[in-house]
Amino acid sequence: MAFSTDQAFAYLKRSHDEGRLAHAYLISGREGAGKDELALRLIALTNGIRAERVEAIRDPNVHLIRPESRSRRIKIDQIRALERQLHLSGAPDKIKVGIIREADRLQQESENAFLKTLEEPPPGTLLLLLTAQPEQLLDTIRSRCIGVALYAPGDHQPEFSEGFRTFLQAAGGTLANSKRSLSRALVLAGTFGRILKAEKEQIAKENDAAMREEIERYGETTDGDWLKRREVFYKDRTESEYVRRRTVMLEGVLAFLGDAVRIQAGYRRLDFEHFADLTEAVARQLSPSDLNHRFSALENLRGQLETTVLDSLAIEVGFIKAFA
Repeated sequence: MAFSTDQAFAYLKRSHDEGRLAHAYLISGREGAGKDELALRLIALTNGIRAERVEAIRDPNVHLIRPESRSRRIKIDQIRALERQLHLSGAPDKIKVGIIREADRLQQESENAFLKTLEEPPPGTLLLLLTAQPEQLLDTIRSRCIGVALYAPGDHQPEFSEGFRTFLQAAGGTLANSKRSLSRALVLAGTFGRILKAEKEQIAKENDAAMREEIERYGETTDGDWLKRREVFYKDRTESEYVRRRTVMLEGVLAFLGDAVRIQAGYRRLDFEHFADLTEAVARQLSPSDLNHRFSALENLRGQLETTVLDSLAIEVGFIKAFA
């Protein structure tokens, strides 16, 4: 059963007030469901720390790890660093909070190392695993956490760019049209690629500005190696954030097709309510097996993009299978 953020927090607050808060929670939900918001409210409840964003918390009792490498994987060194922090003694009236954002990005060796912490957590520890894809985690990790699934109401849908919304309109129009073609699929692939390129350029611009600010503040007090390390850090972070946004947009396309599947199955709750008429047209035009085939093609594309394959090539092939 999925909860709204308010419902989930009320449930967890009751457990806290009754002294039976678990040591580990797996908080799942799609982009915009409120995973970070719930984590922030739990931190405020347990430690009295309030912040607008998890990244803004500067407290020795709260530790966040997330994908930061070029491969967007959470590495074993990050897990070991978290474990060291959790084992340090803290204030008697505080608990240690470890947050793993995008927990599905744990490497296999990282998952195996983290299992030890889940099985034998330090006293006074709260572990929060946040993910949109809990099924990607090891069964042994999921079984050691209390699952909290969040439902994202329509007004908390992910904020896509206007360009991507236009792309979804075009993609839906292509699927709703009986005269689909290879050329239309390639046009969609090209449009998707241009949106991704613009996103990456924006991310790089933001990270360049952040690096310049660091250099202005600390550059004169550090050595040349520090500057090289920070350049690598921001380059990797640009790649990591680009891959995250690429995944979010591809999941947006999957969610659109998922709405068509729901309509065919008789469900009326849609992820994209403002595209309801277009989604119904797609559901009428495509048979369930055809729709599932195209959904699977995009799922396969998502998997291909996790490898070293060239993005543009994978997108072209995936879109031909999904939209031609």
